[in-house]
Amino acid sequence: MRSRIAAGALALGVATAMLAGCASSPGPEGETGDDAPTSANLYLYQKPVVFNPLAPGQGAEQLTMSLVYNGLFNVGPDFEPVPRLAESWDVSDDATSYTFHLRDGLTWSDDEPITADDVVFTYNLFADPDVASPNAAPFAGVVGYEDVQGGTADTLEGIVAEDDQTVTITLTEPTPGFLALFGSGYGILPEHILGDVEPSGIMEHEFFTHPTVSSGPYVMTEFNVDENVVLEANPNYWSEVGIDTLYLQMVTSDVATAQLATGETDVVQISPQDLATVEGLDGVTVSSAPSPGFLRLLVNFQKFEDERIRQAFLYAIDRQGIIDGVLGGHGQTINSTIMTPWALPDDLEAYEYDPEMAQSLLEEAGYDFSQELRLSWIPGTADRDAAVGVVLENLKAIGINAVANQIESANQLGMIENAEYDLMVSGGGTYTPDPTVSANALLCDRVFPAGGNTSLFCDEELDALLNQGAVTADEDERTAIYQDAVRLDNELVPYLWLYVPDTLWATSDRLQGFEPHGDFANGFWNAADWTVTD
Repeated sequence: MRSRIAAGALALGVATAMLAGCASSPGPEGETGDDAPTSANLYLYQKPVVFNPLAPGQGAEQLTMSLVYNGLFNVGPDFEPVPRLAESWDVSDDATSYTFHLRDGLTWSDDEPITADDVVFTYNLFADPDVASPNAAPFAGVVGYEDVQGGTADTLEGIVAEDDQTVTITLTEPTPGFLALFGSGYGILPEHILGDVEPSGIMEHEFFTHPTVSSGPYVMTEFNVDENVVLEANPNYWSEVGIDTLYLQMVTSDVATAQLATGETDVVQISPQDLATVEGLDGVTVSSAPSPGFLRLLVNFQKFEDERIRQAFLYAIDRQGIIDGVLGGHGQTINSTIMTPWALPDDLEAYEYDPEMAQSLLEEAGYDFSQELRLSWIPGTADRDAAVGVVLENLKAIGINAVANQIESANQLGMIENAEYDLMVSGGGTYTPDPTVSANALLCDRVFPAGGNTSLFCDEELDALLNQGAVTADEDERTAIYQDAVRLDNELVPYLWLYVPDTLWATSDRLQGFEPHGDFANGFWNAADWTVTD
């Protein structure tokens, strides 16, 4: 949906106050006419640290990487694959073989050719145990994966470069959801730059602090820590890039909203709390798309193994109240980690707000109400900040000693890996296309950093159902298996599912071609097609 914004303006004094001390972006000056360089300013809601597809990138890092790294394909707003480096692919009838055909004449930004060997090199890095990438999940079913993990093979037997433009991936079992496992990530890396780096040291390689060689529509020319990222159009990109320079600005959401009013920002993912303000701005268009992921609280399974405690936490939170009050109704509740519509049965526990039930379950489980319960989150996003406030109030209302714990984005992953949290705000994901994607957040062998299971959760019965569903080709049988998995997931509450937000975007009218994506971390998915008019 796209909606034209009614006339109106934010009070100049408010905008000026918000922008105090915030310098505007540099941009080309002194040139006019059709040949003048073009630029646009984009909002980054967090401060990126590294730009490494092998690592579990945060949203701002994923947004930036989507401009620098191309994968074989991306995921469009309808959550269907969109060709990128691969112009097409074939799938065998039994879903055990996937063949990708690369575009003609692909070239890295430094003029070296992009070939199937780069794809094979990259995917082997994801699977290499010496790299220890938490994004290795898609390769677990590839022929030879167990040999690589066991140290009896150096590369995946099932990933082969047939020629310079053709890559075939062979799986040990039928995997109809294989493409969905890749989501919008898995950018291809340059073998001619990183091929000689020892896998055990590649995660810390300096290339990922400032990747100057690109396969994407833009090349990173500057990374000014805590300020901005400057990107120039890649002259070797396989399609024409519409804007010469992008400035990715690291500011708070209120500053970003104010910059929309003054014309200093062109693309902002806005909070529902800012919607009324933005709808009053001249020269701004608002668009939205349903999210394929959800905002959750990670609940440390190592500390709270009794599901009654996790269920109690969920009953204690007025989730619909958060949606109505914080999101202005722009969201929905969810009661399972799996979001694929056909996998959801209609008999799930709704966990409606029930403080008395919450307190009863905690008492039954022997919960120690005197212990401090830390709720950790990265501040700076208006709706998340407000939601945290509601959650803290709800937990305190039933006698839980809940305290706020603001953290830096650079510390989040270390806290998860070392189980140094009680509850932690986390969001995103592209779970809608297929349940195999959600499995990465649930399986015992995907506990972070081995995968995306950031609640450190494990249940063998749920594992068995998820693994069975992943290799079942018959649609009806697969549906029945996953619905059983969803029922168990719903009962065990591995995450505190807060809400599925509508993703709201605001763009200046000078920027053309923007198409809203529900995955906020993939919001720049068609940036090569954007243009600007002054």
